[in-house]
Amino acid sequence: MNKLLKIAQILVFTVLLLIVGVFIWQFFNAYAQLLFIPLGLLSIYYLLIYSFVRLLQHQTSKIWFYIGIVFIIIPLIAFSTAYRPIMEFSLNIINMLTA
Repeated sequence: MNKLLKIAQILVFTVLLLIVGVFIWQFFNAYAQLLFIPLGLLSIYYLLIYSFVRLLQHQTSKIWFYIGIVFIIIPLIAFSTAYRPIMEFSLNIINMLTA
């Protein structure tokens, strides 16, 4: 389970770095704001995964490791296959908030 905990920590840190990068990028490109909603959802999801892994840290069975890996990969596949609808949803939310 230590491997899964390290993977979850790395993913949370990576998503938070991406959020900071998008925050800086939005000053040069207005469309970068579209990435805030998907990255925010990913950060919340990975924080929940991280807290779940911390909760089950003492159980070291391989099945929990594989289940954790599957739950880590699922949103990445979902966001990569539904890229266009997610960006349109983010654009609609931003337009609704600014109007």
